[in-house]
Amino acid sequence: MKLIFDLRNLIFILFGFAIPVSVALTNYLIIIFIVIWLVIGIYDLVIDGDFYRKISYFNSLKWLWSIIGLVLFYFFALLYGDNHDDATYVIQRICLLLFFIPFATSKFTQLTYRYAVLVFLTTNLLAAFISIAIKNNIINDLHNYLPEDIISSQSSVSAFLKYNYHNILLSFSCLLSFTLFTKSQSKYSFIYLILILIYSISIFSEAGRAGYLTFNIFFIIYAIYFLKKRIVYSISLVCFLIAVNVCSYVKSETYLHRIKNLKHIVQNNGQKKNKKSVKGEIDIRYTFTKESLKLISKQPFLGYGTGSFVSVFSESIDSKHTFKKHKTPHNNFLYIFFEIGFLGLLVFLSLFYFQIKDLISNKSTTLDILILPFFYLFLMLFDSYLFIFTITIFYIFMYTIYKGYDMDKKYIL
Repeated sequence: MKLIFDLRNLIFILFGFAIPVSVALTNYLIIIFIVIWLVIGIYDLVIDGDFYRKISYFNSLKWLWSIIGLVLFYFFALLYGDNHDDATYVIQRICLLLFFIPFATSKFTQLTYRYAVLVFLTTNLLAAFISIAIKNNIINDLHNYLPEDIISSQSSVSAFLKYNYHNILLSFSCLLSFTLFTKSQSKYSFIYLILILIYSISIFSEAGRAGYLTFNIFFIIYAIYFLKKRIVYSISLVCFLIAVNVCSYVKSETYLHRIKNLKHIVQNNGQKKNKKSVKGEIDIRYTFTKESLKLISKQPFLGYGTGSFVSVFSESIDSKHTFKKHKTPHNNFLYIFFEIGFLGLLVFLSLFYFQIKDLISNKSTTLDILILPFFYLFLMLFDSYLFIFTITIFYIFMYTIYKGYDMDKKYIL
């Protein structure tokens, strides 16, 4: 069985490579991991006797019951409402949360966590380098070298992933690198600062606004956090943020365009500035937020049912927007509230409440641990990232690491 356990650890490490690179590869690893988990489960039940300990541990994790409750609520919400056109889309994505179970009930060594983190950071470094090289016309888009079933030929792809997912992973890689830098006692810890610099160059060269926001907001939080403990860190972070944003505003046409466009939308009550837009056209996020709240107020407790958003919204609201790309209101909380109501939203929020309690129960440094769930919650204000495969599996992977990796011990380079 040692070979099976070693293989399980190896597959977990490989998730650190697959998540920033390929949805297809990540899916293959999920299938392989589940098979290994089932084999180990049968072994524990029949031979080792560890199966009942895992059941007991499972029962102790209240957030896992929140996940099961949320999944069941979405199935229950198929029984009411008149429109369930996107039910398959919703059910497939919400069931991905069940992958928390194999990770949560598996034992990984500290060395496994360490290698998983290093592989994740190194792969994102590769993605950053490739993105920077493409932006500066040093190389062509990767789809020119690789088959389209591996790398998409869409213009929105940065290196391996769509620009917004690319920026989110790099933004979190910056925060993780900074955490490791503050805890490392190695003479090579400055390497983490170099990683942050390279990640940030790529982030602000791409169009993903969620990456800009999370990068700035959470580094500001870190700067405030270190005011009393290490004021040098606080001053350095503020200076770094000013330098990055000013340089990006001056040097990056993409960043400049995104900032000016966002400023125009805010100052003009949601009117778009994009040249392709019809004059006076309202940004879709403004429309979704305003009209979703109106519709939610009519059915607040249970919502309109699973997969109902596009159908109900298009029938109820006179909008020029198409819903081929926009299946959600670009806000995860509104999306859940709309389809499964206030009761479903409470179940969803209980997941993060219990996860946060679980994270801080045995940890000495709170902020470093809380960055992850609040990073994800913050992201969901701007899009339905609970229903985005890459970002959800990234969160499941990172939560497992943050729960099990003892960053206070010397397992950090």
